[in-house]
Amino acid sequence: MFRKILVCVDPAHANPNLLSCAVSLKQVGAEEVVLAHVIVCESPGLEGMLRKQAWPELERRKRICEEAGFKAVVETPVGHPARALNDLAESRDVSVIITGTHGRGLFEAITLAGSPLGNVSAKLLHLTRRPVLLIPPAMGPGPEAPDLFAHILFPTDFSDAAEVALAYLETVIRTIRCPVTLLHVLSGSKAIPHPGRGLAELQDLDRKRLQRLKAWLENMGATVMNMDLVQGAPGEEIARKAKERGCSLILMGTRGKGITREILLGSVARHVARHAVQPVLFIPAFQQS
Repeated sequence: MFRKILVCVDPAHANPNLLSCAVSLKQVGAEEVVLAHVIVCESPGLEGMLRKQAWPELERRKRICEEAGFKAVVETPVGHPARALNDLAESRDVSVIITGTHGRGLFEAITLAGSPLGNVSAKLLHLTRRPVLLIPPAMGPGPEAPDLFAHILFPTDFSDAAEVALAYLETVIRTIRCPVTLLHVLSGSKAIPHPGRGLAELQDLDRKRLQRLKAWLENMGATVMNMDLVQGAPGEEIARKAKERGCSLILMGTRGKGITREILLGSVARHVARHAVQPVLFIPAFQQS
């Protein structure tokens, strides 16, 4: 499912969590790593010097990947970071892009609305048709690679986008039989879609849908299944529930309705990207051909 990984790196500001999370993807079939550092150069002719400066650190990270059992290559495209990374992901036909949520260098935090979501990361999420694994700095580096699949939180609004993300979750469960928490948030500001039905009836319908999904995933091999139906602000509830349940990963769709609305325009997905202390795997509704 995630055979080839693109890891976005900034040699000047090492984030060990990116590579350690890449190693965790070996559980679901990762075999190759493309280490990508975009050369941003406004003065023609300086690309070679900038590439030479970055190369020792890039080679060091390449060796780390090879020692972990990956086939690894280094790419140093020149251009606008988000677009260059997206173009590289397409040309290399990668299965997933791993990037940090914020930091310095290429992933310097933008100040809009106090968001710590990196400017490059945000634009990349907007551009790409590939799954994106956002790694927050709050994880903190550890002596061992984190197990991304120790406990997955799967928020769903039952949209088509959520169905695409569900296919990824099913593949993970079949492969490693991990624990999962299902979450559906009924927004307090959400209009009732079916006139004549009260809130209690809608909650009962959603609960039955979650129960059917729970039974389906248990049949797939999920070892532990939790099911939460809550009311509130969806982005806040997703981040809160992931922390409360001690989840290791949030897996959710993008470009759908409700909690899976367009990543840059939807307040919920943006809130999760900004505030979750766990890695977040965003699955776009429109997949690569």
